Amino acid sequence: MEFIIMYIVAAILLCLLTGSAFFLSFAILTVFIGFVAVISVYFLLCVYKLFHTSVKKGSFVRVDEVKQGSAVLGKSLKYKVAVYEIDGKEYESVFPAEGLFGVYFYSKTQSCRLWLYEKEKRVFDTYNIASCVVWPIFCALFMTAAVFALMHIFKMRYMM
Repeated sequence: MEFIIMYIVAAILLCLLTGSAFFLSFAILTVFIGFVAVISVYFLLCVYKLFHTSVKKGSFVRVDEVKQGSAVLGKSLKYKVAVYEIDGKEYESVFPAEGLFGVYFYSKTQSCRLWLYEKEKRVFDTYNIASCVVWPIFCALFMTAAVFALMHIFKMRYMM
């Protein structure tokens, strides 16, 4: 919440100090491009990890809550993660568990194909793979659109 308030205050100050919406739109698009670049690097790292996995048969066991310390926020974060069993050993999923549609995604009765990443002792399930494929494409499209928007803003600014 404080993050949003900080951006609103910064936007108001930019408009008041510069007198134009040019710098405001430039700042907002630059911040979004930065966020999307960080997200795309993360998902490309996950794609790299996928190339170093082995395919195994496993089954869904449960959804656990995991606590992880955060150096940035200074407190521990809690999130839910799917736990799978492969050859009698339990492994956590790489991504957090789906909350809204988890009933449809996780079935204890069926075995599923999992991609085991041995270095971290974690697995990719089918939905993680779909995320790893879709998100970099989405990020590339969004960054392209944002760069074209920045070019259009510069063109409008300096052509007048």
